[in-house]
This record gives sequence, structure tokens and C-alpha cells, in this order.
Amino acid sequence: MTELNQQLHKQASEEQRKELHQLLDNQNQTLVQLKSLIVEEKAALSKQDADKLLALSKDKTQCLFNMKTTDEKLANHPQHNLLTTDAELAQQVAQARAILAECKDINSQNASLIELSIASLNRFAQALQASRNASSLTYNDKGKTSTISTLGNDFSA
Repeated sequence: MTELNQQLHKQASEEQRKELHQLLDNQNQTLVQLKSLIVEEKAALSKQDADKLLALSKDKTQCLFNMKTTDEKLANHPQHNLLTTDAELAQQVAQARAILAECKDINSQNASLIELSIASLNRFAQALQASRNASSLTYNDKGKTSTISTLGNDFSA
């Protein structure tokens, strides 16, 4: 009877190992997809393509949700210790970490591009404001400054 128990235990362990392998495969596929989205995001930022950025943001959010869900499944798996003790599974974990590091690096570059874009837009807005104020400034008959909004208020025909 103990031999049968050992076989059942071995079979259950192998099934759990396969389950971990599948979860890691899914996680790696999601990370590859996320990396692709972040690279596309970088191109859209460079081109200042707001519509593309909005679409990518939605896809990126879905990827991050899928990653979180898979992470929770891996963490709560009864045999999660195999992630470090099993050579093949440990290799998959290392691969996932490498892809994640690449994603973080590209995402950091994207954050810098966003900051530059915001600064550029702020400078542009200030230039427009200054231009509007400068072109609307005029002088009245007493030599005092007034804005275009007051021009013509005293006009009578």
C-alpha cells in the first residue's frame, strides 16, 4: 500500500510541477506582450500620438492585471518552493525576471519622455499666453495701457 501512496504522491507532485510550468509560461508570454506594448508606447510618445497612447494604456493595464493574477497563483501554489529548487522552473523564473527588468528600463525611458513632453507643452502654453498678452496690449488716448477687450467700448457712431 505504501508503494501505491508513493506513486500517487509522485504523480500529484508531477501534475503540480506541470501546473507551475504552465503558469510560468503564461507569465513569460504576458511579459513579452508587455515589453512589446512598452516599446510601442515609446514610439507613440516620440511621435506624440495621443490616440495610440490611449489604446496602449488600456492594453498595458490588462497585461499588468494578468501578471498580478498569475503572480498570486504562483505565490499561493502548494508547491511554490519548486520555483527555486527545480532547475527548469528556476530557469523560467530567471527568464521572467530578465524580461521584467527590460520592461522596467524601457518604462523608465518612457517616463523621461513624458516629463520632457509635459515640460515642452508648458513652455508652449506660456509662449502662447505671452503672445496673447503682448498682442492684446495697446494704449489709450492718455498713454495708459489697455487690452483689446476694452477696445471699441467707447465707440459711438
